[in-house]
Amino acid sequence: MEFKREKRKTIKTIELSDYYDGICPFCDSKNTIIRSSRVRKLQELGTTVEKVIVHLTSATIHCKDCGAEFSPDHLDFPAKYEFSMNVLEYALTRYHYHNVSGNDIARDLGLLNSVKVPEATVYSWLKRLSPDFIKDRLAKKPEDVPSNIKALTVDGSYVNIGKELIGKKKDVESFSVTKLEDGRYLLMWWE
Repeated sequence: MEFKREKRKTIKTIELSDYYDGICPFCDSKNTIIRSSRVRKLQELGTTVEKVIVHLTSATIHCKDCGAEFSPDHLDFPAKYEFSMNVLEYALTRYHYHNVSGNDIARDLGLLNSVKVPEATVYSWLKRLSPDFIKDRLAKKPEDVPSNIKALTVDGSYVNIGKELIGKKKDVESFSVTKLEDGRYLLMWWE
């Protein structure tokens, strides 16, 4: 078997009309005009032999009836990011659910998905997006707790990301932890 395949570049084009219906979100008017537009170039998950670039038409819309100006957002391509939501979720899932470092995530994105991301960028995503990512996951499925969240903030000791996820400490009157015979821990506190 030969693995000598050339890497190809695929361009997906998404027009404004594909994700915006022409209605003002403030007054429900159809009397809108495009003030300005541009094409954003974003990286999407590809394969080892295919690099996927998305050309997304983004626009500033003016409503003639209420005077509002706005830019519709595509849910799969967040504003101010050069990468799709799939790339962001891949990085966050690998970090929280597979215990993979930011350096390894950046390497795997480049090697397996043809997405070049600096390691510093991956770490900035992890810091900025982790609390919302975990809260959203836990809201959908409460038993889906990432394996790396194993600490509770007590007397100033905490896991790095745990502080942001758990929130501010609250005083408790009494606290105890008991290891059960089956290996689980029983945590009890009284307020």
